[in-house]
Amino acid sequence: MKFKKAIDLSKLSFETKRDINFFIKEKFQDASKFTQSQISKIEDIAKSLEEGYPRDYLIGNSEFYGKKYFVDQRVLIPRPETEVLVDILKSLNLADGSILCDLGTGSGCIGISLAMLNENFIVFGVDISEDAIRVARKNNLTYRKKNFFLIQSNWASCFQKNSIDCIISNPPYIDKDDSHLADLKYEPISALVSNLNGLEAFEIISQQAKQLLKKGGFLIFEHGFDQSQDVEKIIYKNDLKLIKKIKDLSGNDRAILVQK
Repeated sequence: MKFKKAIDLSKLSFETKRDINFFIKEKFQDASKFTQSQISKIEDIAKSLEEGYPRDYLIGNSEFYGKKYFVDQRVLIPRPETEVLVDILKSLNLADGSILCDLGTGSGCIGISLAMLNENFIVFGVDISEDAIRVARKNNLTYRKKNFFLIQSNWASCFQKNSIDCIISNPPYIDKDDSHLADLKYEPISALVSNLNGLEAFEIISQQAKQLLKKGGFLIFEHGFDQSQDVEKIIYKNDLKLIKKIKDLSGNDRAILVQK
């Protein structure tokens, strides 16, 4: 039984049709015919998609920097704009043996991508969430990067002073009252929301960076499209030097490169 004859596609939104087709290509080897149980499953998935459930959670993976990573509701779904953090780090041409710290590693996509850049980097993926650490560990079992290590910690509190060459972080930066949260209801709130109008994580990490980065070490942040000036103030308050601001595809300031 063909899928299109079994399900009335005209009643689905364009986005759901697109995501259903993507799901079928990912999960079914023979898309020319389906069993009744498969059709029922696809109908349930279509309903979930129409209700806003993320496609990447349904198929169980998300793409980041050209690689697929396992994701579920324990971690944030990687966003394309976050890839700029890896690009910034790559542009620094850090030496072999550099110690990198991915704070709030989530699925591990940033940290593993950094480990792939140079097998002689030492990369730590840090997250306070035990669930996130388990997801990141699952992803590293796929890519087997021996220079990627996972630590459960409250940001970088477990590191010694002057020990890190570069801290990279896409921390939670949405204010708890932000209306955009309604569209993100299926993703972990702890990976999205930060106190102090969305700025608390930047405050904590910047304070830690001042102590933990080696002299000349770097800090790379992703931040909200309207947070550039606030993050700059936090940087300067902690005696860190602004090197560069990076815009996203929409022309908004999206990331910042800082040096100790």
